[in-house]
Amino acid sequence: MTSLIRRLHIYAGLLSFSHLIIYGVAGLAATAQSQLERPKVPRSVRYAPFTPPPSATDKQVAAQVYRTLRLPLARPVPDWFLRRTADNDLLLDFYNMNGIWRVVVLEKENRLRIEEIRNSLALFLEDVHAATPADKEAPAPVRAWALWNEFALWCLIGFCVSGLYLWLAARPRFYGAYAVCAAGAAAFILLYEAIR
Repeated sequence: MTSLIRRLHIYAGLLSFSHLIIYGVAGLAATAQSQLERPKVPRSVRYAPFTPPPSATDKQVAAQVYRTLRLPLARPVPDWFLRRTADNDLLLDFYNMNGIWRVVVLEKENRLRIEEIRNSLALFLEDVHAATPADKEAPAPVRAWALWNEFALWCLIGFCVSGLYLWLAARPRFYGAYAVCAAGAAAFILLYEAIR
């Protein structure tokens, strides 16, 4: 029985290793800087044609922009966050783990100005480590990451419960552990690419 527990402990550790690194980096970033500054300067700006329906409310226009653009990993703008610019154009901030898609509805020009504002790596790691499966509105890649996150948290609890003995008593002769480590790294890279 001890041999089985030892193997499960090692495999779970190798599968969740990348998460433990993320938790550590996010924790260090939060410790080093009391509040990480969200970037304000767009990384890129593009325009897209868009004509809002006549007499549509801001909420209806925001919903149509969301459906039209289908911005990656973004969620709809909450009603309470609808704003206007100094020129009275509708301003929509679609938040995601990578930053903000800032969309300005230029009604007079019948187009949208779409700005991509990217988070720093520290902010990305802070946001990604906080993803939970309870977020039912999250896009599929974010939910997959959240489930992977949940798994890693349970593994961390398992590490504490199973104790230091299993780790110290294990021998690196389990060749299957290398395959599990590679699978964990591959899953991390795939999910990172899908989200980032």
